[in-house]
Amino acid sequence: MLLLLLLSLIKAHAFPEMVRHHYVNCNACHVSPAGGGALTPYGRMTASELLSTWGSEREAMFLHGLPNPDKWPEAVKMGGDFRAIQVHRENRSLREGRFVVMQTSLEGGVELGPFTAMASFGRPGRDRRIHPDFTRFYLLANATDQLQLRAGRFVPAYGLNVPHHTLPTRMALGFGYESERDTLEAHWSGEQWHGAASVSRSLPKSAVQEKEIASSLQLETFLLDSYRLGISGWAGESEKQKRVLASVHGILGFTPHFYALAELALQNKRSKLAPSGRSTGVFQFARLGYEVTKGLHLLALEEFTKTNSLVPSSQSHSFGVGTLWYPRPHLEFELTFSQRRNFQVSREWEDYAYLLLHYYL
Repeated sequence: MLLLLLLSLIKAHAFPEMVRHHYVNCNACHVSPAGGGALTPYGRMTASELLSTWGSEREAMFLHGLPNPDKWPEAVKMGGDFRAIQVHRENRSLREGRFVVMQTSLEGGVELGPFTAMASFGRPGRDRRIHPDFTRFYLLANATDQLQLRAGRFVPAYGLNVPHHTLPTRMALGFGYESERDTLEAHWSGEQWHGAASVSRSLPKSAVQEKEIASSLQLETFLLDSYRLGISGWAGESEKQKRVLASVHGILGFTPHFYALAELALQNKRSKLAPSGRSTGVFQFARLGYEVTKGLHLLALEEFTKTNSLVPSSQSHSFGVGTLWYPRPHLEFELTFSQRRNFQVSREWEDYAYLLLHYYL
């Protein structure tokens, strides 16, 4: 169970806190309209100028600029990620630590006119080997300057696209590690609004564990170029159940140094096998950040889950503090300390800490 929890952290996604610098649209810096994955040349330049403590524009390029950026084909898009984590967990009856390599992927693609094809290759297995699998791939079509269509295997746009998939609004709702789906998605992006709609089907061997066919809708608005507020809806059905999700989220850039991320989701599930099998759950998280100096952030974190509002033991809660540091382009470190309590296991609070290393190409 601990290994699954650690692995669910691995997906490389966007840096939504960049909204404090007035980047409200993800596709300004990423190839994907939902954010995450391979960076555009502009996104790499931004990583050097605004995100990292030190660094140069050329250093932020693919492979630190070793392939001459001036000679690099503009149509070729490249990226990749390595992530590893050291975790410590301690309570009255348990004290354990573990180091896990979580991601070893290479992402690449090519842009031909209005079309871009992307694929991510390679994943670490529990046997400590890199498995030659295509974990994510898609074909992106720019229908107009504002409308993009995407088809392939990826996580549909829903709620906040953040890199920490252990959050209650990600993993617990089926958007965590290895939850890519066969998906057809449309994105519309304007100056004040962003919308996404998708239809998807989960994979038989995915972390979702059910063959769910779903449709989703997301609508976001941008305020004062530093606030992104959104709502999301999801309707899915499998052989065993039907479920409906509704979420609200916000990325709030109060100042160029002070920001917040928050999301609240409600889930209603109805079993198709037992007429009385209904449940309503609440999933919530909040994260405050303050950039002390360029690239170095202080964090405050809080999470709450109650998977069934009628069952007290389905509740879990955590809160803590941490620090986030981007010393140079391509590097990210995150260290957090928190208190956690899972009523299903015990009402006792336990210590939980992790150090995360992320290196991207």
